[in-house]
Amino acid sequence: MVMIIPVEEDKGLVSTITTLENVKKWALVDLTSDSIEPTFYDDWQDTGADFIEHVILDNHEEDAIDFINEGMFCLVRREEKQIDELINAFRFRELDELAF
Repeated sequence: MVMIIPVEEDKGLVSTITTLENVKKWALVDLTSDSIEPTFYDDWQDTGADFIEHVILDNHEEDAIDFINEGMFCLVRREEKQIDELINAFRFRELDELAF
């Protein structure tokens, strides 16, 4: 299970999610690997991942059409702010689906 998350900085699992408008880095998290430590990229399309299944967004107002066109499921955080919190919320299905 591979996901991307727009973040404000490259601080590992404590990086903070941000809006698409303010994104500084993209965190790529592979939940099928031995380590859930994210890798960071300047552009989500430069990750080299064969297929990204999910993108976690900051709010329901985000423009997600590019992700939808790539076949990604778009999820939206509730109260979580850092990557480690988002991963736990994902595992327990505590993220919302993007609503239009």
